Amino acid sequence: IIIGAGEVGSELAAKLSKEDNDVTVIDKDQAPLQRMESLDVLTVMGNGASLGTLEEAGVRSTDLVIAVTQVDEINIMACLLAKNNGAKSTIARIRHSTYGREYRSLTSDRLGIDITINPEYVAAAEIIKVIKSSHASETEMFCEDKVQMLGMRLGPESPVLSQKLKDLNLGSNTLIAAIIRDSNLIIPRGEDTLELNDHIYMLSLTGSHFPYERISGKGSLQVHKVMIMGAGKVGRHVARMLGKSRSMEIKLIDSNLEKCKEAADLFPGTMVLHGDGTDLNFLRQEEIESIDAFIAVSGNDEVNILSALLAKKLGVKKTVVEINRPDYAVLVETLDIDTAIRPRLLTAGRILKLVRKGLIESVMILGEDQAEVIEITVAENAPVQGKTLQQLKLPNGILVGAILRGDKAIIPRGSDHIASGDKVVIFCLPELSQQATILFSA
Repeated sequence: IIIGAGEVGSELAAKLSKEDNDVTVIDKDQAPLQRMESLDVLTVMGNGASLGTLEEAGVRSTDLVIAVTQVDEINIMACLLAKNNGAKSTIARIRHSTYGREYRSLTSDRLGIDITINPEYVAAAEIIKVIKSSHASETEMFCEDKVQMLGMRLGPESPVLSQKLKDLNLGSNTLIAAIIRDSNLIIPRGEDTLELNDHIYMLSLTGSHFPYERISGKGSLQVHKVMIMGAGKVGRHVARMLGKSRSMEIKLIDSNLEKCKEAADLFPGTMVLHGDGTDLNFLRQEEIESIDAFIAVSGNDEVNILSALLAKKLGVKKTVVEINRPDYAVLVETLDIDTAIRPRLLTAGRILKLVRKGLIESVMILGEDQAEVIEITVAENAPVQGKTLQQLKLPNGILVGAILRGDKAIIPRGSDHIASGDKVVIFCLPELSQQATILFSA
């Protein structure tokens, strides 16, 4: 049962319903439920924190209840009622910091919440990873941190435009595993070329030389000066995380004076400024050209996009924006903005990892759900066990990007085989995620 048919709920419903799960979605409004008519799910209109609604949805025989409405209290109450009336497990989205400080007591048998997810914290953690990864737009670690993935968009300065992948000579420790071009995913082969504005995803063994500069045409970026626009939940989480580094100079700005006063009390080591991130004079006054990274998390997509474009125009080396509207996320891909963070998609990815627990180690959603990256442990009776990649003849849209066997990770070639107990990193189209999982686990 999924309570809340917003972006997180609909994303979860779409994916879980394709994996032979019986999914029921509850929402208090009919409109979001009608948007799910194309999915193989049941819908119930009503209050998810009402026992009557939960019973109508079949809570007494439910394996998992996921409460992801915008209201913390509804999510908490829904999980409490569900757990006390037959649901085996519960997951609640909790956004308010007051509840965040009470995570330990919330995740207790008494309150009926098994796992809590904070979207703003998840988004902030992702921003920190991106900030620490030179010009990369996304970054993730796999295979017990022995394999790293970096995403980047190819600009006009890239020296590899129009080149075939087979001619790049990236070496045995690096692989371009996926390309998103015009919102479409390509699992590339050697004959494929790289084009302007391609969003590419590379895998490399941790510690090996990553050919970032040769691919992007940009020099390495070390971030020491950061400006955060927005002193809301995400901005505060980012300021707190960055503030742990003594070498980091942080400016936190907001147009709301009360938020500035609160932030100044919370972060005495951070310069908190009352100002408008879309005001050119204000940005110049604060020497925006000396800033290494500009992070726009105001809570308003339009303001975030505009301020990031201004910051980039004025000389900021790296820009990160928080985006909540899916249509704006597509727009950002065409603009001079380095990274767009989608808190709700990140949250959905975290929950999917929990739901698909077992042999699956992690799940990452790429782009606007154009692809999934799945890390999975190969089962003893898996169909792929004992076969080389050449013998597998995986369908188009599924790629094995890395293998961890024991303590050794490799970027595999066609002659490499897969053994039970291996951890493998798979890139796949969303509609093939279940097939990929079955191949490696069943």
